Amino acid sequence: RSGEADIVPASLVTKDQVEAGGGRLVFGPEGVYVWVRLYGCFEPQHSCHDKRVRQALDYAINKELLRDQLYGGPEVFQTKGWGVATPSTIGYTPALDPWPFDPEKARQLLADAGYPGGEGFGKLIVNTFPSTSMPFQVEAAQLAADLWRRELGIDVEVRVGESTGVKEKEVAGELNGQVIWRDNETRTDAANVLVTNYGDPKGSNRLHEDPEIFHLVQETLQIVDPDKRAEASKKLFPRLREETYELGIGY
Repeated sequence: RSGEADIVPASLVTKDQVEAGGGRLVFGPEGVYVWVRLYGCFEPQHSCHDKRVRQALDYAINKELLRDQLYGGPEVFQTKGWGVATPSTIGYTPALDPWPFDPEKARQLLADAGYPGGEGFGKLIVNTFPSTSMPFQVEAAQLAADLWRRELGIDVEVRVGESTGVKEKEVAGELNGQVIWRDNETRTDAANVLVTNYGDPKGSNRLHEDPEIFHLVQETLQIVDPDKRAEASKKLFPRLREETYELGIGY
């Protein structure tokens, strides 16, 4: 504002001020992704134990609406990738890009799982927190909750906390059967995320208890040759995405 700086770190909150002063925002590509996990769904007492429920939640989110309404379009936000697998990640293919907004399919999946019109589903709790790296994180979670209410007829409560507290509850298993809507750093090699969420049967952050998936992740990450590892990862990611313990939103 004083004209004494050429380059400064800024955020979308200051966009209008920067542009009014004759400046412009330059975005770092693939900086952070929306990490939406359905936590502890391997426990059979939770509605999300049924894969059709998890997939219904994904199909009921209008990712383009979220992108355009909150972020102003693709200059800031891309509806590509699935979880940690963005276009620069080893193993990414365009086939991983988010599922389309399909409320009819979402309602049918929910009905097939035994919750027609949301009947008998119970309350879905979404945990989130303000983020310094992901703009409008809380608003994005609230928009998704509104869509789930409207399109699926389920009762949704958004709980806004602070990051440390949410993560501590997550590790303690206090958020099982709930949704965690947060940010995470993108990366070229997603090995650590895959191990934490899918490859360690005893890990406190595991998303499943499927022996086949544990074996598949461990087998893939043991491959040393980069080219063979990349090819194996291209088969691994779609298998994990199909289970939908994470929802594909974008970065």
